[in-house]
Amino acid sequence: KFSVKPSGQAPQKGRDRNPYRLGFLQLVTVAETDARAEADYARHIEYFYRKGLHIPFEWWMAMPGQQDYQSLVNSLRQTEFVELYQSLKQRRYRDFVDDQFVISGSPATVRDQLLEAVRSLRIGNLMVLVQIGSMPHELTLKNIDLFFREVVAHLREVWDGEWDNHCWP
Repeated sequence: KFSVKPSGQAPQKGRDRNPYRLGFLQLVTVAETDARAEADYARHIEYFYRKGLHIPFEWWMAMPGQQDYQSLVNSLRQTEFVELYQSLKQRRYRDFVDDQFVISGSPATVRDQLLEAVRSLRIGNLMVLVQIGSMPHELTLKNIDLFFREVVAHLREVWDGEWDNHCWP
């Protein structure tokens, strides 16, 4: 679940707490109901995590040549990450949704969870991945359509009027 404790260090370092300083990528699938989302997207989400993330484990920490040996050793000692990575192939759709690797469900479910994430993480620039794994073209179009028709409008209002996005072109 999303949880971040505000450090309060931004003002001490001469920065404001503008949420537009942060970008976050989230996998999202939307269907008419939570049950329909599972029926439509489960196999594609599981495929993504089982097959699509087939990356040599040592590359997760940094690209080859971008990290010295001692840094790699220290990174691999972070047992929580190691265990999480190793568990991906055994996880099921429900595990990915419950742990919010993917936000999936009805428009209301997705909207509520994304609003919680945006507010608790202070995200100003939310990026969504709406084509996941082996999703066919028509299912991807359905996901995009429902996401933009039923969810996006509610997200646009979160920081309106409170902060300026100085990074927007």
